Amino acid sequence: MLDVLAADLFPGNYVIAPSDGIDAPRGTEGGRAEKIAAALHDRWDDCTLFVIHADGAGDPTEARKRQVDPGIEAARALREERAIVAAACIPVREIEAWMLPDQEVFRALGAAEVLCPKDPERELDPKLTLRRLLEHGGLRRRPEDLYRFFGEKIRLEALGALPAFCTFRDELTAALRDLAATL
Repeated sequence: MLDVLAADLFPGNYVIAPSDGIDAPRGTEGGRAEKIAAALHDRWDDCTLFVIHADGAGDPTEARKRQVDPGIEAARALREERAIVAAACIPVREIEAWMLPDQEVFRALGAAEVLCPKDPERELDPKLTLRRLLEHGGLRRRPEDLYRFFGEKIRLEALGALPAFCTFRDELTAALRDLAATL
């Protein structure tokens, strides 16, 4: 998605380095805010854009307010000399809901016909729904082993039907604009 957004925002004038998943260093004490701040601080010199994931647990606005925003503020307090460019990635419940809207991805995995939910963000347990779809499709793979595959193959048009994903996409777009302004 970064490539698609950057191409629209900066035609022919951008470079996207490989993405790395990061976590707080082992032994980091405190709650989620302190762990986010420690992770950002630990990779500060290596990254120009941070995407911070939190599960929404049914209320993504509250998850952002309780987890992500305090983490960004704590990181800013550690490194006031540079702006933090970040986007929050907060699905309504769990990120697995964003793996559910595109039947084509299941076909690409070699699954038999599966019926994807009409509104994946309303699924109370997206992980269970994903497991069930994989099983019904004849696939014996753990969802945890498929994140990268789904992330690379899912069509952005399918994700565009999910309001929480659209919020993330819009926030990521704003973050890219902010990043361009700091360079």
